[in-house]
Amino acid sequence: MEIPEKMNLSHIVSDRIKGYILDNELKAGDKLPSEKQFIDSLGVSRTVVREALKSMETVGLIKIKTGDGIYVDGLSLKPVLDQVSFRWKKDERRMKELWATRRILELGAVEMAIERYDLEAIALMEARNRDMAAKIEKGELPIEEDLQFHRALFRAGGNDTFYELSEVLTDFFTSIRELHFGNVEDTRKSLIEHVNIIRAIRDKDMAAAKQEMERHLKPLKRLMKE
Repeated sequence: MEIPEKMNLSHIVSDRIKGYILDNELKAGDKLPSEKQFIDSLGVSRTVVREALKSMETVGLIKIKTGDGIYVDGLSLKPVLDQVSFRWKKDERRMKELWATRRILELGAVEMAIERYDLEAIALMEARNRDMAAKIEKGELPIEEDLQFHRALFRAGGNDTFYELSEVLTDFFTSIRELHFGNVEDTRKSLIEHVNIIRAIRDKDMAAAKQEMERHLKPLKRLMKE
């Protein structure tokens, strides 16, 4: 195996394995050759192959199952973004940008939900609202139920990549959501806003849906400033 000068061996091996996946049109769940087969075919050491496979697993390209084999993993942005996202929480400028990004994503999710108009997806949003209402009636804070409503909204657009981008921001807003839901009365207001958003989506009223979403997000922006 010819190795270009000054290039890391494991990177070369990673590229070869990626090429193998593409050339053979492998999909998520398909099994790859064994570690030993890669060692023999590429003519490199076990250490180099293991380093390459580990780096590919870290970014979600493959899944190594001990005692079973190596498999193509489902493509996802989250493993890559998780590598850097932990540093953003201590950066005030970055957090402001993240809020602005979330606003854009939430408004985009409303637009996509109306354009796609998947009645089953809309019904799922309504089910998440019922879960939220049930929690409120018990006098408990529906933090997880609120989160699931927003996840259902992002799913309603039918765009997996868009959904994954929204998930990256979920971790940043968990603590803020807890502050926003300081008492049960605050959560009732949030639930009403959810209901209004869904009603506007069902009516295909883009302006009303976005206006209600803007109202829904305002308290989060205020809490971030505090």
